[in-house]
Amino acid sequence: MSGLNELTIFTSVVDRGSFAAAAKALGVTRSAVCRRVDGLEKRLGVRLLDRTTRRLSLTEAGETFYRRGTNILAEVAETELLVSEFGEAPRGTLRITSPIMIGLHKLIPLLPDFVAHHPHIKIQLDLSDDLIDPALAEHDVGLRWGEQKPSALRITKVAESRQILCAAPSYLARFGAPAHPDDLLGHNCLMMSRLGLTTNEWVFRIDGHPATLKVSGNYVVNGGHGNYEAVISGLGIGRMTDLRVLEDIGAGRLVRLLQAFEPPDAMPIYAAYKSGTLVPPKIRFFIDHLRGQLRAA
Repeated sequence: MSGLNELTIFTSVVDRGSFAAAAKALGVTRSAVCRRVDGLEKRLGVRLLDRTTRRLSLTEAGETFYRRGTNILAEVAETELLVSEFGEAPRGTLRITSPIMIGLHKLIPLLPDFVAHHPHIKIQLDLSDDLIDPALAEHDVGLRWGEQKPSALRITKVAESRQILCAAPSYLARFGAPAHPDDLLGHNCLMMSRLGLTTNEWVFRIDGHPATLKVSGNYVVNGGHGNYEAVISGLGIGRMTDLRVLEDIGAGRLVRLLQAFEPPDAMPIYAAYKSGTLVPPKIRFFIDHLRGQLRAA
């Protein structure tokens, strides 16, 4: 521990440019700082600082010791912060990344109750339909659609969703409702694109077997919100997650189509977080709350 104290004193001297300034910052005497640095150099058997009456400068050994020492002190500070989060009350910033639809319609409605129970947690939420920070280098938790590839992350299922085919009553009044998936070939189907690739293959269940139908239309958009607005405005027939449209269907703003032909399999929604022996309470409490609330819903 004395070595760590010497390192703190040495880096303070370098950062502040003098023994006097370091002593003032550390709340000790100048002579005490000088003794600790002298003792450090004697113990290491090398000179770390060149001293003149006007300035201090690092020797080559001092530069190496300072550079690595500041990294060590930063690691210690980060470790102390992490361990402090394992107290009785979870605390700290919880950084979450999520697809837009999941975030808007599943996650955000649950946050008021979560932060009410855990007032020392601050939420930082990044919403994007593109997969950001796949290794969670900058986030604590990532919510994701569909089956996940093996990785070093922990993955837990928290909910599921289905793709629903629907259209606005105004569109159906003009063009009629399809009675069979094949009827979609005569309709304006609204499509999504990701990374420049248009998704025009829609899967149905016909005679108990999955069947893929290639649809076409005059509208392609790269985001779920743009797709939703086009469908509800009556531009055409669209396929959207039930997270977004069940309320509209119940209110009559949209009509569910071809429900008898919907694929039986739902799309899982997973929460991913960093693997490790210890999971910080802020993450553990959040995952438990998310899973419990979504399954109850």
